[in-house]
Amino acid sequence: MNTTLLRIFFLMMLSVMAFTVALGQGFSNVGSASANFLKIPVEPVGASLAGSIVATSRGADGMYWNPGALAFTEGTEVLVSRVNWILDTRLSHLGIAHQIGDGALGISVTALTMEEMEITTETQPNGTSAFFNAGSYAFGLSYGVKIIDRFSFGGTAKYVYEYIWETHGSTFAFDFGSVYVTDFHNLRIGMRLVNFGGNMTFRGTPIDEKPSVIAQSGISYSYDPRLDRIAPEYPLPQLFNVGISMDVLADEGHVLTMSSAVTDANDNVAQLGFGVEYCWNNMISVRAGYKSGYDDQDLSAGLGFRTEIEGIRTQLDFAYASFERLGETTFLALRIGI
Repeated sequence: MNTTLLRIFFLMMLSVMAFTVALGQGFSNVGSASANFLKIPVEPVGASLAGSIVATSRGADGMYWNPGALAFTEGTEVLVSRVNWILDTRLSHLGIAHQIGDGALGISVTALTMEEMEITTETQPNGTSAFFNAGSYAFGLSYGVKIIDRFSFGGTAKYVYEYIWETHGSTFAFDFGSVYVTDFHNLRIGMRLVNFGGNMTFRGTPIDEKPSVIAQSGISYSYDPRLDRIAPEYPLPQLFNVGISMDVLADEGHVLTMSSAVTDANDNVAQLGFGVEYCWNNMISVRAGYKSGYDDQDLSAGLGFRTEIEGIRTQLDFAYASFERLGETTFLALRIGI
């Protein structure tokens, strides 16, 4: 393996790490955003590479990782995935992308669901025999286009909806991303800005009736902070990502790709992800990733299998990641292209 390439790549990763440290000097608003399901990786490739594929994603998965990567879609591509997330929750995702000239148009649906839970109260901590449900959904419309052969730009407009018991909230959000590809060992640079839009405010019977409940309590203040807490506005988890990747080995039948990405979020400290992928004959891929700056996440791994029969491309991917005290998560996806 060319040691010069490794040195160059590690120097670039050190630059990204320095950028991460600079971002992390600010105040952390951990836990202050709504719709945090938008940060869950929707497919296994990016999950196994610790989210470092901001610069390497191509096709339908670009609707999540980088809308600019959507422009590299070939023909029509369908991505279906299932994530067994923490605490018995499940994330399902469907993405469809279609090439149009020098660009591509895509639609996506993401849903986080859970089983019904029994309602408990202060006086009935063991259950009331009544149940509630909760869910989070995002519907997206994306478009990416190649400005020149090696530079692409894209965007996504999405509608976000969440509900729990008898309350619900919704808003619109926008993602933007770009990818630049160089001739130097397929060095790629990607950037994305995601979840920019309006704040989310929850409404519903329990919230709407709360002022009258407070009034009937017999306790009043000239300034009542309880009223301010009834229906506050919550921002979405806005993210800024910068990523790089390079094929440090590209012999006949063998490709070794290394990638890294930094994430700066409005509701957390700056975080860093590293990934490495080995692909044999464009058929079998082995992936591993490492996350830095996360409380309960570090290592991840995954496998991928590709085949093409009579012009139909099929790819099956699997990923595993541990959340330590919160348990294990698994990702499974099927991608079909024609």
